[in-house]
This record gives sequence, C-alpha cells and structure tokens, in this order.
Amino acid sequence: ALEDDMREGACWHLPERRGQIAVAFRDVVCITHVMVDHIQAGLTDTAEIAPCKLLLWGMVDGEDNLAKYHFLHNSATGTLRELLTTHTAPALSCSMSFIPFLSFNYNIHATIHTQLFPILNSMAATNMDFGVIVLEILDNWGGKLMCLYRVGMYGECGLGLQPRLV
Repeated sequence: ALEDDMREGACWHLPERRGQIAVAFRDVVCITHVMVDHIQAGLTDTAEIAPCKLLLWGMVDGEDNLAKYHFLHNSATGTLRELLTTHTAPALSCSMSFIPFLSFNYNIHATIHTQLFPILNSMAATNMDFGVIVLEILDNWGGKLMCLYRVGMYGECGLGLQPRLV
C-alpha cells in the first residue's frame, strides 16, 4: 500500500479521516520506534489530509507473549493502563489479542517532516516480539480524506542487535 515516494499525491489515500494499515514482518521483531513521514505543510496545500492522531498496536501471538499480555492487562499503570481502558483492538482484529505500543500525534507543522516516536517504556521493558503490527489512524488535520505517505518501524530482530528499520 505504501511506496517510498514523497512526491505530492503519491500517497496511500483513505476515503475517510481515519483508517488502519497492518504490516507483517518476515521475522518477529521487538519494536522500539515508529516513524511517520508526510510532505511538509509549507510545501503542499493539502496539509489537512496528513495523519494527526495515531495509535500503534502489536498482535499478540505465542505462549510467552500471551502470558506477558495478560500480566500487562491486569497490572498496567499510567499511559499503558489508559490506552488499554480507552481503546479496543483495531477494527479488523479478527478476534486476535492486540496491545497498544503508543498513542501519538504527528505534527504537520514541525520543521522536520520525518518524525520518530519511541514506544512506551512499559512496553519496551516487556521484550515482547511481534510478527504483525497495526497502525491505526484516528484522525487527520481536518480534511475529508486522509493521505499516508510513509511509515517505518524500528526494532530489534534478536537480543543485542541495534535498533534498525525493519
């Protein structure tokens, strides 16, 4: 759905202000950051269709991850607790268990259009690995449709590896 093409209009168009995209990895990954990119507001007249409010989810799979998920679901505090109680799984979750990595806002007016967001510390500390993630776009900057240019996931594919784009 997404190409590495930052020319105006060369984006993934959604017919509404919200939507979601799932990414399946070849190998399981411990996610550390998510990157979102859009054309800078000053270089386009359609900044209102840029994503604004986003939520990153991981599909929980495997016995070890399910045990961590249930523990987190029962003991989470702070931001993770708030995310777990105020959001349900992504719309197309097919009865699978999902856990939120973070809720964040992309700032279309920032001077740097490629923005990197670290996942919640409480999620990073679990060392849960994921084969599927879902980026849910909850709202844009006021347009009637939405345009997503580029999304990247950073993570580790094994213990001791440096974070890298996956």
